[in-house]
Amino acid sequence: MSTDTRRQARPNRAQSLVELLVGLACLIPIMLVIFDLAVILIAVQMNDSTCREAARVAAAGSPTDIQTRAGAIISRANTRAKGMMQNIQMISCTSTTPSNYLSNISQFGGPIYGTVTVQTEVDVYPFIVQWAYAGKSPMKFRSQQSFPFTYVVPNTTGTAP
Repeated sequence: MSTDTRRQARPNRAQSLVELLVGLACLIPIMLVIFDLAVILIAVQMNDSTCREAARVAAAGSPTDIQTRAGAIISRANTRAKGMMQNIQMISCTSTTPSNYLSNISQFGGPIYGTVTVQTEVDVYPFIVQWAYAGKSPMKFRSQQSFPFTYVVPNTTGTAP
């Protein structure tokens, strides 16, 4: 009787081992795809927030140096983002204030109104989703944000117009 129970226990253990291996063979690729999608989602969200902050900071101050302020925010984001998400780039940083308006108001001062628009792009290097995405390396995601600004140019002549 004891030999029969030993013979029955061995096939059950082998069956459990085979079920575990088949389950892991299905579960591991699914987990890797979920990890890749999470990396892509984090990269897109970080690109959006960097673009929004760059537009906000570029709109705070003189319209003549919006590129410098937006570039500082993007370089700070690049130092923080390492690994699979790299190279947040500023594609464009534009202002809607006409240049002749700036030259007319620069002598006597006055308010300047406009909008700053910043466009950024991030490169993402996933390893599983990229293979399923036809192998294009890297995956690129763009973001564009606009922020209104008002700036008062100081009167440099000392007299009112």
